[in-house]
Amino acid sequence: MKSYKKWTILTLSLTAFTLFAVAVINYVVDPYGIYHFSGHSYNYNKIIDSDPYRSKAFQVKKYQPEAIVLGTSRAMRLNPPFIESLTGEPAYNVGLSAATPYIEFKYLEYAIKVDKNLKTVYLGLDFEVFQNDYPTHANYDEQRLTSFFYIQDLFATLLSENALKDSRKVLLDNINNTANYTEHRYLGDGSFDETLVYPPNTNESTLEIMPTTFQLSSSSMLYIEKIKELCEQNGLKLYIYISPVHAIILETYWQNNLWDQFEDWKRQLVDIAPVWDFSGYHEISMSSLKHSESYNDLSHFSKKIGELILCRMLNKEADRVPAYFGVYITPDNIEEHLDKLRKNREQWPERDKNMLEVVAVY
Repeated sequence: MKSYKKWTILTLSLTAFTLFAVAVINYVVDPYGIYHFSGHSYNYNKIIDSDPYRSKAFQVKKYQPEAIVLGTSRAMRLNPPFIESLTGEPAYNVGLSAATPYIEFKYLEYAIKVDKNLKTVYLGLDFEVFQNDYPTHANYDEQRLTSFFYIQDLFATLLSENALKDSRKVLLDNINNTANYTEHRYLGDGSFDETLVYPPNTNESTLEIMPTTFQLSSSSMLYIEKIKELCEQNGLKLYIYISPVHAIILETYWQNNLWDQFEDWKRQLVDIAPVWDFSGYHEISMSSLKHSESYNDLSHFSKKIGELILCRMLNKEADRVPAYFGVYITPDNIEEHLDKLRKNREQWPERDKNMLEVVAVY
């Protein structure tokens, strides 16, 4: 009986030690960029396809920023250090790929709950995600945002076999300076790492998934209103802006007969709140994709343009911002603004051409 008891104690002790060792290794290597994002030589690059829906929930709670950025992957181009330099508010970018207004609302709710320092919200809006049947991202897990202590995430990132395997891959790639399993897509402040090299034909692939039909989601518009109300109820400043998508994307809206819906979307937005509109046919959006500092790829403007967006909205360093870039739209000026945008299309010599042919050489 005694030997059985000793064997049980020994087995339990070894199991506990093994689990502890696995957790320590995974915490130190941090393959998903959740716990400390140290940026040391052994873990600077993280595993490919790390889940920002998970890691950014952890980071908001950890960093307690005074300002956050919400939106899709385009919003990841608003640079938190630049926000702090303009406002003095430490910031974190909670931009998430393909985030719908509902997801943005839920992450704002969560941020208010876990971040007692929050003062300011920057909300980027993108037409495509307001599609009525736009799918919820596979990585979105609402339980993560309703539980202060989410056991499933802790197990998956510290104690699982997959996490240990991913830690090994991260160590191998970083030590050997290879990229077989890793990449550096996100910085520790939540923004996009512009050193990432996109795969070939990224721009063509973006065009192929542009909507050909569109029905505006009334639910998505409701969640923009709820975001506004939530900010008001909690004394938060809210800056809402429409992303400066490239002219090639705007032209797909036009050629797919979605321009009326695009305009109506803006009309409904300004009925909720004033919005900064950076979209349109202008020098920035019409710039070459191959020889421009304005876009990382067809779908995403660069951090340089993100700085101009922030300067315009905050009325800082105004001399840096072209006069045409960024219009504060309200119900009083929306029709005049939309009429001007339609006329500005005539400036672009590539209009009415096949955009797949244009993007290949632009």
